Formats: sequence, C-alpha cells, structure tokens
Amino acid sequence: MARLACCLVLISLCLCLVLEPAFAAKKGHKTLKVKSTKHIAPASAPFPSAIQTEQALIQQLCQDTRKSKLCRKIVQGERVALEPVAEAKIAIDIATSMASRVGAYMSTQLKTNRVKILSRGFVKVCKFNYDNAIVDLNLSYINFESNTKKAIESLKQAEIKIGFCVNSLKSASKNAEIPPVHEANKVIQSLIKAAESVAKKQTH
Repeated sequence: MARLACCLVLISLCLCLVLEPAFAAKKGHKTLKVKSTKHIAPASAPFPSAIQTEQALIQQLCQDTRKSKLCRKIVQGERVALEPVAEAKIAIDIATSMASRVGAYMSTQLKTNRVKILSRGFVKVCKFNYDNAIVDLNLSYINFESNTKKAIESLKQAEIKIGFCVNSLKSASKNAEIPPVHEANKVIQSLIKAAESVAKKQTH
C-alpha cells in the first residue's frame, strides 16, 4: 500500500519529535477505559529520559501495538508481504500508539507549566480530542474485518477529532510551543487516511 509507505517515511522523520527525549512523562496517569476493547496503548508510558538511538525509539513506538515485531519491521522499512487489510490494521495500531504517547506528552507539558497561560485552554482541548480519537481508533481496529462500514465511521471520527486538535493549536498560534504535537498530528492523519482508503475498497 503506497500510501502507508509514505506515512512510514513520515514516522521515521518524526520519531525523535513524537518521542521527544527532552521531557520525561511522569508515571501513574490512568489510561482511558473503553469497555469495547481490551487493548489500549498505555498513555502513561514514559518518554525516554536521555537521547536514544533510532532503534530504541522504534522499539518504544511499537511496544504498545498488538503486533510489535511486525510494527518494528514495517517502521524500519523492511519489505513485509502483507494483505491490505493487515497493513491497514498495523497503520491503525501505530496511530493509536502515537496518539497515546502524544496525549501523555501534552498532559506532562500542562502539569509542568511549560505551556503559556494563554494557550493552556487550547492545549487542553487538543488533549481531550486525542483521548476520544484513541477510542475511535480502537473501535475501528476491532471492526475493521467484521463491520467495515462501522470501522470507516470510527476512522472518520478519529480524523475529525485530530483535526479539532490541529485547529485548536492553530488558534493558540505561537503561544502553544509544542512542535512534537504538530508533527504527530500530520503523521496520525496520514495513517488514518491510509487505513480508511483500504476500508473503503473492502466495501466495494
């Protein structure tokens, strides 16, 4: 799937930003509970406290996915023969992991007062929409093969909520100085579009 390949190039470029080592997230945040699924990427997973190699960053990104070994191979650019559906589900999984970690990153930024007062409300709106997008991404993963139409709807909802985050940060302008979130928004939106493209083909 060419679209996913492009997304993975973006992931490689953004890993050091999304998993930024400059700030370590505190442990103990509660993960978002969703009754419809047992799998939730732990939003409390800490960022690395020191600069790490690309391999270590890939390991961290993929460790919360349902198929971590496969995730690592794909993100590293290895050629893996996969059916479109399997590739799309990996894209959803990676998007969920990224969203969980970025949500934790925003929480840490807010708690440590690194976000300027005038921007705090905008960042909180972004964090709220990220939490809800994670729910939608998990639902889309669960329903991808059994109820494709429902999966598409969940993907659309996740895309809308990430879009709300984008707009919220734009409203905050330069006051919301959290570049990793800006970069993550682009990557997650690309991954969602990749999965959505496959899902639409499945309905025909």
